[in-house]
Amino acid sequence: MITKDSAQPVVLLFSGQGNPMIGMGSDLWDADATAKHIWDCASDISGMDLRRLCLRGPMNKLIQSPVQQMAVTAINITLFSLWRQRYPQDPVIGACGHSVGEYSALYAAGALSLETLFRTIHFRANTMDAVSKKNIGTMLALKGLSNPTLSEIMVQSADELDISCDNTPLQQVIGGNNLALNAFSSVLLDKGLKPVKLGVSGAWHTRLMEEGTQPMRNFLATQPITVPQYEVLMNVTAEAENDPGKIKENLALHLTHTVKWADTLSYFLHHRMRPRFIEVSNKSYLAAMLNDFPGGDLVSVLHCRKTIEV
Repeated sequence: MITKDSAQPVVLLFSGQGNPMIGMGSDLWDADATAKHIWDCASDISGMDLRRLCLRGPMNKLIQSPVQQMAVTAINITLFSLWRQRYPQDPVIGACGHSVGEYSALYAAGALSLETLFRTIHFRANTMDAVSKKNIGTMLALKGLSNPTLSEIMVQSADELDISCDNTPLQQVIGGNNLALNAFSSVLLDKGLKPVKLGVSGAWHTRLMEEGTQPMRNFLATQPITVPQYEVLMNVTAEAENDPGKIKENLALHLTHTVKWADTLSYFLHHRMRPRFIEVSNKSYLAAMLNDFPGGDLVSVLHCRKTIEV
């Protein structure tokens, strides 16, 4: 159990979808009554037996966005709830979530109820899934290149593609249609770079998702969202937003706009209160991104599973 530095301010980092695995979350379902309620709520709203899908798959079902986004969110929220119960006095000063993890961050900050959270994720995931089947595309991960340098190369060679995620000063994700991505991969290889195709079912955070923006905007208009209790930096702007109307608009634009994760992490890394970071995810990967920032390897980062007993 973590006992020292308990008064140090905390920033919560929530994961998005990616790297699903059979059995994910199975150790959390019956951790306590709150955990059971979270998974029951996710299953009831989605109409899926989420526990069974996570435990048994099949994998080709688990990787689909309507399943994966609900499962990732249920895991995030369960882990957050267990952490908060054990450390109720730890001062949280901010939060952020990568892609769909942004909704978990808003929930943790009190801006969404549990039911609103899962209703919105359910609508979002199904909308993205439907649009991705009409506008087929995928994504490439690229290390060793900054956002400005990549943008310059894309202007010359890949005007049909978009930067989906600006993750760190040295890590980018590109999205678009398969033909354009294949051609751009050859350009990158010629430059000595090694793009990696991601196992995703769509080109998230790109112009190919445009048809989903207005339906998402319309749905969010019907959902109750309140002012967050602390700063939640949004993916679209890398800025905190208190106006519920602007939060909803940012969430709608989220489908087509770059995830500004590098700017978000940089903001908290340079925060005047020098917070420690708690990563809330099934398996750690967000913490490793901090190593790409000057001094990032010196900050205090803990995975939530190391702070709780499940």
